[in-house]
Amino acid sequence: MSRVAKETAAERLEELKKEVNTAEYIETAVDRISWVLSSEISEMQDRNERRQG
Repeated sequence: MSRVAKETAAERLEELKKEVNTAEYIETAVDRISWVLSSEISEMQDRNERRQG
């Protein structure tokens, strides 16, 4: 990796670290995780109900 690419990657990493440490980011992440898990649970329940007929 070139020096410029390394510097750019390091700068981007610092930006991401700052972003991840905000309440808004964490709230959004928790909302997304809960939505995905709820959807997966619902799909599993639907599949189980179809199997049981």
